[in-house]
Amino acid sequence: MQLRERQEKVERVISLFKATKVGPFAEESTRVKGVINVAGSLPRDISEAESGISSRFVFEAPVRKKDSLFVELSTDNRCMAQENDQIETPFALSKLMYLSNISDSFSVAAVPKGARCKDFSTDQNIREEHWLASLRSSLRPPLLSKIHRYGGGLILRSKNFAVSLAELISIAGRPVNDGGASRVYTEFGQISYQFPDDIKLTLSAALHGPSVIPRKRKPTAGGCVDLELEIDEDTRFGAWIELDKKPNSRLLRWAVTLSDTPQGDLGWGVSLRRGTEAKPQLFQVEGFLNLHLGKTAAVQPGIVFNVDGRRCRPGLVFHSSWSL
Repeated sequence: MQLRERQEKVERVISLFKATKVGPFAEESTRVKGVINVAGSLPRDISEAESGISSRFVFEAPVRKKDSLFVELSTDNRCMAQENDQIETPFALSKLMYLSNISDSFSVAAVPKGARCKDFSTDQNIREEHWLASLRSSLRPPLLSKIHRYGGGLILRSKNFAVSLAELISIAGRPVNDGGASRVYTEFGQISYQFPDDIKLTLSAALHGPSVIPRKRKPTAGGCVDLELEIDEDTRFGAWIELDKKPNSRLLRWAVTLSDTPQGDLGWGVSLRRGTEAKPQLFQVEGFLNLHLGKTAAVQPGIVFNVDGRRCRPGLVFHSSWSL
């Protein structure tokens, strides 16, 4: 009887699909997007980017006509141990975001889970990167891509000028004197200006540390500055620098990038980068090609040269993305 009931449910879904000629989730009120990313390198440790296959599904539901609610489910590589066995948790709730457009020039964003600095970007295309193939996130400062527990901010816009301010909070996981976990605060700000000749300049900055107001004039734990010049819709020049202070060391990383990735043609990009999490003195030169396969897929093969002292290690890197 249970098998018969399940069969009847499947038949009802199939009959609905045949009658309407659309999928069961294709409602006008909710947008659904699924993206599958494939990344790899040869040798495997040639690139700092994560290798493997990952996927995410994003649901955007309009609220009160002007507001939007974003819910993101993504693959989670973490495993739970139980009786010497590992139980994989392939999907988890990675982001919950509410965007309130109070007016055309003022918006407020709240992210109770999975906050990132780019969620509060003045550029709507970057902030809605859930719908795009984010293949080269390694070209941005690592701090701007770091996942926080929650955050909130506001965005102000005018015809040619926009500014955003946000506060993001994460848990460090190290116990403090009262037995709880210490908090790490990240302050994010971004300013963008659109020139009359369609050139756009964007300046982003972030500071993070154990306290919003440092006690006893202690310096912050680090920060970054990111400068991006958008010459046209396809050509971009960027440069960033990031400083990460640790108890016994300081990690200084910087990068310069140039890319031209047209939507319907073959694109390219080059970057010069210094410093990784494992090797602060490492220089990395990377070049890649960008090819869009229609509107739902993109591939980016590339070559990387790691220069460590007098040693130069070449490697191949491949990224691809499919949208469902």
